[in-house]
Formats: sequence, C-alpha cells, structure tokens
Amino acid sequence: MAAAALIIISAFVYSCSSKTDSIGSKTAGYMYEDTKQLVGFVEEAATVLEKQGSEAFAEFGKKNSRWFNENWYLFAYDINGVCIFHPVTPELVGKNLSSMTDIVGKPVIKMITDVGRQPGKDAHGWVFYHWVDRSQFDPMWKASYIRKVIDKNNRLYLLGCGLDNQKMEKVFIKDNVDRAIDLIKTKGINEAFRGFSDPASPFCFFNTYITVVDSSGKTLLDPAFPGMTRRDLASFKDAVGKAVIVEAIEKLKSSDEAWVQYLWPKPGEMLPSRKLLYCRKIVMDSNTLYVCSDFYLATPIWMRL
Repeated sequence: MAAAALIIISAFVYSCSSKTDSIGSKTAGYMYEDTKQLVGFVEEAATVLEKQGSEAFAEFGKKNSRWFNENWYLFAYDINGVCIFHPVTPELVGKNLSSMTDIVGKPVIKMITDVGRQPGKDAHGWVFYHWVDRSQFDPMWKASYIRKVIDKNNRLYLLGCGLDNQKMEKVFIKDNVDRAIDLIKTKGINEAFRGFSDPASPFCFFNTYITVVDSSGKTLLDPAFPGMTRRDLASFKDAVGKAVIVEAIEKLKSSDEAWVQYLWPKPGEMLPSRKLLYCRKIVMDSNTLYVCSDFYLATPIWMRL
C-alpha cells in the first residue's frame, strides 16, 4: 500500500469556494501535484471529522472507498499517542504508541503528537521516517502529512496520511533550515549541532542534512560525513564548474536566503542530476555562519526515457 501506517484522514472533495480557498492556502507552497493531492485529501477529511466527530471513522474505514483504498488510508491518534483509528492495522487501536520509533530511533508518534501541541486549531506538519513494509526488501522513507483537528465535542485528534517515495519539496528543506536557525538562536551552537548530527532527530530525513560552514566556506558541522570538519566547500565545484557555496555566500550579501541549483551525480550514477541548495546566514558571537541543506530535484518523466 502506498499510504503510511499512522494517523491520517483525507478526502478529495471540493464542495464550496471557502473550503477550496482554505485548502488552496495549504497546498500553494508545494511543487508537485501528488503532494498537493495528499494535503488536500487530509484537509478534506479533517473537515469531515470536525463536523461529525468519532462517527466519521466508520466512513473512513470502508474499504474500497475514497477514504480507504489501494492508494490511501487514514489514521488518527490522540495527544497522548493512543491510536484512535487505523483501518489497516486495527489491533493498534486503543494502544499507547508514544514510545514507538523507526529503525534509526526517530520517535515517530511523538513527532505526530507534537503537531497537536502547536498553537492553532488547524495546526499541521510533516513527519518523515523509515517504515518497514513486510513486502519490501529494504525499509523505505515515508512522509506523512499530519493535521490537528478539534471536533464538535472539543476532542483533539491528530490525523494524517502518508506516501512512499514522496518527492522532496523545496518547502521541506526551507522549513528544516529555518528550524535549525531557530534552534541555534535558542539553544546555542553546541546543543544545536548535537541535534543536527543525530540521525534520529527531525533534522535528518530523506538523506538530507543540516550543514554549517563558516565565512571562508569551511565546514563546522558536516553530518553527511560524520567525524569530519573543516572540509573546504569553497573549492567545491559541480559537474559544470559552478562554485556552489561561493555563489550562495555571494547571494547572501544582499539577501536573507539563497537558492542555488547545480549538477551532481546521484550515488551510484555517472550522469549528473539537478540538486538545489538552500542557505541562510546567522551571526553568532561576531562570527557569520551559513546554515545549508540540499536535495535532488525529482526527474521529470520525459527525462527518464
């Protein structure tokens, strides 16, 4: 099944302009249609749950319906991590799964319930984790969109739906770097760097990491190369000779953020693929640090032929 085994409630109905406008505001920042469909699906289901309360789960659990099929299914947890609804694995219902982790120790359910602790009755967020599917040879990365829902009886649910092989979105990387900057500001460099280096933290997902370089382009933190520091990224050039970090630092002289596209082969491949770097700067103790992350852009179908 393509949908993830956690908290999810979604629907593909667009019945009125105000509802469509609300969903549109949630999907506007994404590049890919399947991401927009997933978010819209969960947001529609959240609207149903708000109005109907727990009675909605009977509808969400009907097999071969728009809510539960070979592509999608919904799940729900309460704020304490107790599974409220799970049509694929109903034996989970009623169990407190707050201590559950993925294969690298990511506290999956805690990350889900953390969405419910955000302010706003419609708070939402993404959870990225490895999931072991018994039908797969290797564990796969999964992405679940989680929505906080407060129903007509003032009961709080965490609702979500997930996808295998989720395309990396620019907003995922931007949000990750923005959160990293906030952590550095609030917790200091040493504690923040420990978090960025921990594969079980939310900062490491889909083989992307937070990298920090100094004003000369040398790495201060390099989770992709554990144990290494002071790599000279100022001298790094892509497959066509672009000095990626130098260009990002130059852009940040006149901007608060920088995006740089470049070409680099994926692991195990010879031909270069498109990568996108996002970078921001922060001044700590009179030192300028550059906080970055990059990812491979999805390859269009016409380029795969």
